Amino acid sequence: MMKDDQKVTQVRKTVKCLNSIINKLHSNLNNRKIKNKTVLLYVFCVLVPVLVTNIVVIGNILGASSKERKENIDNIANSVAHDISSSLENAVYVTYDIYAGKSIRNFLDTNYKNDIEYFRAYNGVFENYIFYASSKHLISDITLYSDNKSMINGGRFYRIDTIQNQNWYKEFVKANVDLLIYPYYNDSIYINHTNRMLSVIRKLNYIEFSNIEKIVKLDLNYGKISEAIDSSAFDTTVYVCYQNKIIFSNDPSDKGIKKDYEDISKIANMKIQNKKSYSIYGFDFDIYLKDYRYDYTSILVNKFWLIIGLFLADAIIPAIMLTLFSSSITKRILMLGKYMKMIKGEQFDLIPTTEGKDEIGELLDDYNLMATRMKNLIEYEYKSKLEQQELHLARQQAELQALYSQINPHFIFNVLESIRMHSVIKCEYETSHMVESLAKLMRKSAQWGSDLITIEQELEFTKDYLSLQKYRFGDGFNYKFRIQENCNNYLIPSLVLVTFVENSCVHGFNREGHFGTIFVKVYEENFYLFIEIEDTGIGMDEEQVRSLEKSLNEASIDSLQNSASLGMLNACVRLKKYCGNQVKITIESEEHEGTCVIIAILLENLRRK
Repeated sequence: MMKDDQKVTQVRKTVKCLNSIINKLHSNLNNRKIKNKTVLLYVFCVLVPVLVTNIVVIGNILGASSKERKENIDNIANSVAHDISSSLENAVYVTYDIYAGKSIRNFLDTNYKNDIEYFRAYNGVFENYIFYASSKHLISDITLYSDNKSMINGGRFYRIDTIQNQNWYKEFVKANVDLLIYPYYNDSIYINHTNRMLSVIRKLNYIEFSNIEKIVKLDLNYGKISEAIDSSAFDTTVYVCYQNKIIFSNDPSDKGIKKDYEDISKIANMKIQNKKSYSIYGFDFDIYLKDYRYDYTSILVNKFWLIIGLFLADAIIPAIMLTLFSSSITKRILMLGKYMKMIKGEQFDLIPTTEGKDEIGELLDDYNLMATRMKNLIEYEYKSKLEQQELHLARQQAELQALYSQINPHFIFNVLESIRMHSVIKCEYETSHMVESLAKLMRKSAQWGSDLITIEQELEFTKDYLSLQKYRFGDGFNYKFRIQENCNNYLIPSLVLVTFVENSCVHGFNREGHFGTIFVKVYEENFYLFIEIEDTGIGMDEEQVRSLEKSLNEASIDSLQNSASLGMLNACVRLKKYCGNQVKITIESEEHEGTCVIIAILLENLRRK
């Protein structure tokens, strides 16, 4: 808590300090001439931002150039890696062909009885040796080895016992993998092309069970790969390293493909610009790049005049425009000040010309209006006092009229109470009950706009009204209520329900001899409060239903002013006022069958008592 209080205190001090600085700046600016303010505006809002913008632009140009340089170096490295990876992938695909070749498998596994049988099988294999012809531009040599003792060494097939002492075979056995990519130097006196070798060695361990060891060795065309790397380097020196050896390089000081691979220590003290690592089929190699050249000076020279031009345009044009703005403002403000001084001497002269339609032009117009009104105010001061007295008398008269209007309802209530008491004395209990119901209705009507009431209170009022109607219509008229108990305490505007019930009585049973029943139902469902008023009266046609439904849902103060029928429209406006505009009214009716009005109110817009 102590730390939080300290933080709050520190924030308050900071805010107070900032407010003090802002107030001082305001005070300083208020004491300066508009011309000086314009100069400050130009310096801080034009000149400084232009300088900062140009510096940022130059920085972005240099940053973009640096980014482009890095991307170019990365692209070179990726291009070289792609050349190597593509060559290795093609070689591995050839091993897949050999692996899947049935004739090669049978040739290496067959136990030959004599040399003639072997040579016949040998010739048959090479008739289908299409894979070698299709890939010879990528591969310099393909050799297959088998532990088959009946094979004769020669051509491209040898027994494994002839290679057991060679380093590449030992490394393959030591690695204990199915596929090995292995660069090495071959110092054999029988090599007549290149001594630097990059070979793909693969076990031919077929799915079928066999005790004979078989492998294939593909020697890649080292020279072709070197040419591809040199073509992708784009005047950049590239070193491709595997473990501690430089296996490919376009460095002019390289000893050549007839010499052993150079040690990686050669590049230890070089200024390497980029290093990227790659891996393919377990063959991990690194690519180092240096000597990539990128001329920043030429970029700045090419953009120099453009930057200078933009700077001048951004600095000079605003200076000219601010000068014009300053002149436009100061000239008219000085003129306004001159006429304001004249008002001090009670001279209400008008400004002859109000130049411009901007805020200052409006201010000059307002000055003229003010001067005119002040002059008229002085001239008509006494007349104004008389008008105020007349208004005061009119207000008092309206208050007296309002008091008088309150006397009539109370007088009528007292008369009705006297009639009810005389009916009780004469044992006319039905008449007494009807007079009591009428008194309740009139008293409630006199107070109908005062407050919200509960649904339970509104229902009691509705029952009083319906009992009067039953007294009027007799046994041919009935009414029924079905109310969910939890709905009784919801607050709605008073006289809403009885207004719709009254409409059913007046319009639903307006044909002689046509009576019926009114059903009132209140319940909750799907987050809404539903109030249903249904009658078994004469009903309405489809056009009447849609017209009435539309007018009730779109009810407003304006519609009240323009309508001859106010009852239900008034109730709808009050419902929307107190229960939100989402109140929806639906009407269902059939001619000669009856009408049902359904009021749906969103529960979250209602309050409970």
